[in-house]
Amino acid sequence: MSSKDKNPNSYVYSFRFACLILIVFIFLIAPAGAANLEDLNNSCINCHKSLSPFTDEQIRFNDIRSNHTDRNISCSLECHEDFIRKKASDNFQQWSDSGHSSYFVTCDACHGGNPDVNTEAGAHSPMKNITDPGSPIYYKNIPETCGKCHSTELEHFKNTMHYQRLSAEKRAPSCVNCHQPHSFKVLKASEITPLCSVCHNQKDQVSSANVPKDAKIALEKADELKEEIRIARNSISETKAKGNNSHISQMEIESAQNDLDKAISVMKDVPSLWHSFDLKDFDTQIQVGIDSAKNAQGKISEVEQTIPPVPGIGIVLVMGIFAISYLIRKQ
Repeated sequence: MSSKDKNPNSYVYSFRFACLILIVFIFLIAPAGAANLEDLNNSCINCHKSLSPFTDEQIRFNDIRSNHTDRNISCSLECHEDFIRKKASDNFQQWSDSGHSSYFVTCDACHGGNPDVNTEAGAHSPMKNITDPGSPIYYKNIPETCGKCHSTELEHFKNTMHYQRLSAEKRAPSCVNCHQPHSFKVLKASEITPLCSVCHNQKDQVSSANVPKDAKIALEKADELKEEIRIARNSISETKAKGNNSHISQMEIESAQNDLDKAISVMKDVPSLWHSFDLKDFDTQIQVGIDSAKNAQGKISEVEQTIPPVPGIGIVLVMGIFAISYLIRKQ
């Protein structure tokens, strides 16, 4: 049958069938593959994203309101409720923007509770107050709570003076001092100095007062390592793309890749290295990574190696004449 003999309706039917398949994909198949927070059947998320004030804060503000009422001071319950609602929603917003949210690590992972129960009393019933030594967020227990997922960092942290002082219930930093609760952000080099200076300063003389400065330098070097790795990775990719148009041999490219892999390995260890709080060792390891990344760059550099020129015959003759003149004068 020729194209002229085909039934025009067949095109219409084909088009309608294609549209039907597309609709099925959009409304049935595609959503099934979209994993996001809305898909979680978690009472913590369902409640706190719309606002659930924290019980302790509610009690505190209700006490204030009662006190105001007893003294005939005008007081708005809505005002206080708005404040605690904002605090609760801010905590949720910080969490939802954090890496924990991306990996679906929800409230119950740190706070406890029962995320399968949809009532406030039921969901909170297994939880303990933050001042209770049995609470997972009691200040001494925070490293172990975080260590349930971050086991390597915990092992390094356990070998530090910070952990020893914390275990002895003394003044010492824990995970949430550096990684703020709910946001869990990683501190930048510019942010580390004031934090460390709380204890490491001329007045308190906890360890060395140089720690804040050394910590800042250490994190700056970690940033330098990251940048050198980026440059080396791009250089290797560009060299590979040139193929036979590059004077760099395959052996040199493979050697450069090995150096880059070594630098990347050091970069992956940065979190665990940092949690040892051995700034000298941290600096040494980071420098190894930086040197490896720079070696990788050097091996695939497109700049031809220049050989120092050998002195010409004219220079040799001039030097010979000066030598002969010197000998004649001596005689």
